[in-house]
Amino acid sequence: MRLAAALALVALPAQAQQPAPAAPAASAPSTSVTVQGRRDNEADERRHSVVGLTVVGRDELDAHGDISVLDVLARVAGIDIDGDMPRLRGLGGGYTQILLNGEPAPPGFSMDMLAPADIERIEVIKGPTAEFGGVAGTINIILRRAPRLKQTELRQSLGYRAVAPQGSTSVSHGDRVGALGFHLPITLFTWANGQQVTSERDSRDAAGTRSLRRTEQQDRWLGGGVQFSPRLDWTLSERDALQWQVLLQAHRSRNAGERETVPLAGPAPSTLQSAYRSRGEWELARSQWQWVHKAASGARLELKAALQQSLATGQSRSVGQGAGGVLTTARESGHRQEGRQLSQGGRVRLPAGEHRTWSGGWDVEHREHDEQRELVENGVPQRTGSLGVPFAGRTQRGVVFVQHEWAPSPRWSLSTALRGEQWAFETAGPPGIERHRYAALLPVLHLRHALDDAGREVLRASVSVSQRAPDIGLLLPRYSLDGTYPREETNTPITPDTAGNPALAPERARGIELAWERSAPGGGVLSAGFFQREVQGLIRRRIALEVVSEAPVPRWVSRPVNLGRAHSSGLEFEWRHRVPEAGRAGTAPGAARAGVTWRSALSLYRSRVEQIDDPDARLEGQPPWRLTLGAERQWAAGHGAGATLLHTPGFSTQQSDRQRLWRSTQTRLDAFVSWRQAGVGQWRLAVVNALAPVQRSRSAVTDLDGFDASAATQRDGVAQWTASFVTRF
Repeated sequence: MRLAAALALVALPAQAQQPAPAAPAASAPSTSVTVQGRRDNEADERRHSVVGLTVVGRDELDAHGDISVLDVLARVAGIDIDGDMPRLRGLGGGYTQILLNGEPAPPGFSMDMLAPADIERIEVIKGPTAEFGGVAGTINIILRRAPRLKQTELRQSLGYRAVAPQGSTSVSHGDRVGALGFHLPITLFTWANGQQVTSERDSRDAAGTRSLRRTEQQDRWLGGGVQFSPRLDWTLSERDALQWQVLLQAHRSRNAGERETVPLAGPAPSTLQSAYRSRGEWELARSQWQWVHKAASGARLELKAALQQSLATGQSRSVGQGAGGVLTTARESGHRQEGRQLSQGGRVRLPAGEHRTWSGGWDVEHREHDEQRELVENGVPQRTGSLGVPFAGRTQRGVVFVQHEWAPSPRWSLSTALRGEQWAFETAGPPGIERHRYAALLPVLHLRHALDDAGREVLRASVSVSQRAPDIGLLLPRYSLDGTYPREETNTPITPDTAGNPALAPERARGIELAWERSAPGGGVLSAGFFQREVQGLIRRRIALEVVSEAPVPRWVSRPVNLGRAHSSGLEFEWRHRVPEAGRAGTAPGAARAGVTWRSALSLYRSRVEQIDDPDARLEGQPPWRLTLGAERQWAAGHGAGATLLHTPGFSTQQSDRQRLWRSTQTRLDAFVSWRQAGVGQWRLAVVNALAPVQRSRSAVTDLDGFDASAATQRDGVAQWTASFVTRF
């Protein structure tokens, strides 16, 4: 926590960018036209928003009692969870923008480490906006603010997933003293996980000799950490407010594993058994401040700034043995990554008569990334173009936007905007310094039409142009050797080395959105939507045989390139209906909420990469469809049960003319039961991934003569059981 403590001393006040005026200092977003007064709940925000918007508030977070923010997002219609990252429209890898308090999440940030108890609300914006951009959309996670009344909360959980128990303890205290409100939450957590992996690799060497090998691998992960996210809200006057938000996060991990390789055909590898150990540390410190001024005319000015620093370090050791227990390899490695970020922005909102509003804003961001990797093999330090050499990346991003909102009647809302973006990249490291600069003007138009005066049935349409800048990790000209084959031997296409590409250009996407939505009392909704994207300059990894300076022989290398043009479209359906329990409403406190809530969502996706002639040339990771079914029953406040089923079919992706990936069907069942003990608190039992299905995948690279080098992998599923307790006083 040295890094966190140092930055906390110079922390500046901050506040999250929030799309609805839920408190005197909250901000109104440029993504919705606020012409019908204050929104009382998340359902009203969604109904009156000019763009597709879903808000997960504190009530829903408390009702389910999740211990991971990914479990929360898995229930949201239109979101897929791939590993530890959420995807909108089935698109990840930078297409889905992740924000913390309106600011881009730092590289290396893991959402699985963010405690839902520290979250005020989650905003899911489907599609690009003038303020946030985003090709597929934006997920904005807003940390908790100061409560209106004094409150102390204790949350505890204990669970088991694999290897060992895991748990968390969260304590928060909030109050207001005169014009100053504060919220002080701290969370301590541990995790434990393990996995059995079986894989088979079919390949051939440079001489054409084929080898087929099966590998059994057992991995174990243990770790823990702490998160502290204090916030201060200071009302300076009736028209001025100052907010400050700090996020300090640190965790440590210890990993261990064993691997055994069995030759099935061809020559035996030199290493048959290996054992490895590693440990890592992650620290993040972020400080944000925001000043809000409201003029008597209704105009609004916001100024914000943020300072962020992160540090990741790790060390690992592996030992390999051949036939008869002969030592074949002894490898020690280490890495260090440091990140720094400074940002400043502002928002201006100017009413122009009864039905028009002009707004605009700017964001300026500077990021620095420095890293270095070390490797010692058999006691000899390795010095190559990528090992023992520092690499650095610098990115500067500037955004300015202007937006005109027109609401000629309560039924019609039109928002037109122009967003200007500029990026400047600089990467330093072998073979030298590379600099690139890109700029773009991106128009955005949103239209909302209510079919009734109450706004319970609406039509939405959007036309937009957006961009996705490559992540700094893809730009660094760093070469990483795959350890399966020694550098003196040519590896195989199925075990390629990796390298960055500093010449990558941003992707540009043109999109269309159409949606119909009908809402019902109690949060019910029925909606259908269509989207289409055309992506130019598609970024994709390509595997090729290259001559590299780090090895004396040619090696297969996976490198990102701008491949060409791609198209993606989809249909999204959502249905949520609440059936109140007959004869219970109003009979006791909390009984009005009694009843059953049914949920379902279906997403159908289609995508095509023009440069690849194959029916499965889809965008990476985008499934053909996804289904969500769920139900929750509540008997009274704090007493309930529910379950959610998520299903994604197996599918193939043709990565390039000769690369193909396949994923098996994925089915996940989550369930919970909760009850309240009078005078004590609320208890909850939950299971995540109860069915724990086996996950299978296969990758293949076809050679010019038709031979398929392939790797088939099977991972055992793991269920997670958790018991949690919440009390407030």
